[in-house]
This record gives sequence, structure tokens and C-alpha cells, in this order.
Amino acid sequence: MADVFYAVAVTGGPAALKVFRAAGGGPAARREYQLSRAVAADCTAPVLGYGASAAGAYLVMAYLPGYRCGTTLMGSSMPAEGLWRFGAELARLLTALHARGVVHCDVKPSNLLVRDHDVRVIDFGISRFVGEPAGEDGTVQCSPGWAAPEQLRAVPLTPAVDVFAWGCVLAYLAGGVHPFAAGGGPEWFLRVQSAEPVLSGLPPDLRHVVRWSLARDSRDRPSAAELAVICRARGGGSPPGVRTVRGRQPVGGRPPAGPGSSRIGACGDLVADRRRRVAARALVQTRSAPEGVRP
Repeated sequence: MADVFYAVAVTGGPAALKVFRAAGGGPAARREYQLSRAVAADCTAPVLGYGASAAGAYLVMAYLPGYRCGTTLMGSSMPAEGLWRFGAELARLLTALHARGVVHCDVKPSNLLVRDHDVRVIDFGISRFVGEPAGEDGTVQCSPGWAAPEQLRAVPLTPAVDVFAWGCVLAYLAGGVHPFAAGGGPEWFLRVQSAEPVLSGLPPDLRHVVRWSLARDSRDRPSAAELAVICRARGGGSPPGVRTVRGRQPVGGRPPAGPGSSRIGACGDLVADRRRRVAARALVQTRSAPEGVRP
């Protein structure tokens, strides 16, 4: 777990500072830095550096003005053309990640950034290089509701994990219902391994493609590249416009004015937190902080 702060470089440019909550988070920061660096810069918010200090381990990333969180696409049914276009862009993004040998393992609306005709993915905290197992020491690392069945087992992961998540995202955007909707974590664990997905709201042709991506056996799923070709042929290659959820600060917007500061939580939810602000300031004033970055 981590908190992400809006930061300003000495040059005046924006940055994002991710501070890991757990003690001894240095290895996690270093691994996320390595995974993020492995993918193309135009697929994510590029990482600028990492380190550790008395305030905690941290990761410094580029701040992307104008981008909004993928959750701002939720809340109403997306038209068929928009679904095809968004599906094409998300599949193109995943194809680029997989070409670099990276499996994101946590593709979900809150980890997507969208602006006009661009989609990017962030948070490589539980990502893996192709062939690495899903967890360590018998611990499963995944986001219930978006994880593929094989992520619940300590097996070597393949890009098919992200293809499964692609299907979950498209199904959710189509009708506002998760394909393996459940009242709680334990129920979801059972449904994702045995139940048929709920695909209401999807156009018939797209329903067939999404069902294919949600095949329980990872070997039966299409590749992200195949999905990109199919979706692009039907709806083009640009995602739909993004609306702002009332009461929430879109990712890419400025932090609220006033005394103190704010923490950028999941998907831009801004929560006042003066103590975290002080911790962030102490962090970047240490010698181990990246040069030219301050909160």
C-alpha cells in the first residue's frame, strides 16, 4: 500500500511522489521502478527515480496533466462504438506491455489514465515479468474482481492474465455490472473459478469477443494483439471522451488551494492529510531524494 502526493520540481514542473506505507518498502519501490522502466514511456506515467529515507521508500513519477482516471468512464452505459474504440486502445496498450515481457496483473479502471485518444496504465506494484508466479511465499497478490483464475494459484503468469482483465473492464463499462458480480470477496473467488460471466449490456458481436477473453483456461483466450485488431476493425482506434465525476478531482487536475496540502488517493480522490504532507516534505529533503523534486 502507498500514498501518492502531488509534487513540484524545482524547475516548476509537476511530478507525482508515491510513498510506500510499509516499513522496509525499499525492495518494493525498486521492483516497481524496474517494471515501470521496462515498458514504453507512452504506455504509463514514466518513472523518474526511487529511493528510501526515514520517511519511507518512495517512487517518483511524471505527473500527466489532463489525464483522468478510468473510473470516470463508469456510472453509465457506454455506446457500442465507444466500447469498440476503448477496447482497441486498451488492447493496443496491453500489446505494447506484453512485447516488453511485462504482465501488469492489475488492469482495472482505477489503474487506467485516459485523455482524449490516449489510454495509459499505472501502478506496477503487483506486476510480473512473463513466467514469474503470481505471489511469493504462498501469498496471492491480486485485486478481487479483476484478477484471472490463474492468479489465485502460484503458477507462472502469462499475458493472458491481462486479457482476462480486459474482458472484465469492457463488460463493466457496457452495463455497469461486473461479469462475476458478487457480494463479497469469498463469493467472487468461487464465481470467477466456476460461474459463467454476466455480459448484459454488451452488443452481440462484442459480447462474443469479451466471452472469448474471459475463457477460464488461459490457453483459450486471444492475445491482446488479436483483440486490438478485432476492435480496431469494428470501432476505430480512439477511446471515447471522458467525463468528470461530480465531487472528484480528475487525475491531471491541480490540487485544491488553501493551507496544508492534499494526498492524491486512488483515482484522484483528494484527501486532506497534513501529516502525510510533512512526511513527504521530510522525505524529499533527505539526500536520497531525487534531485530537483519537492512536494
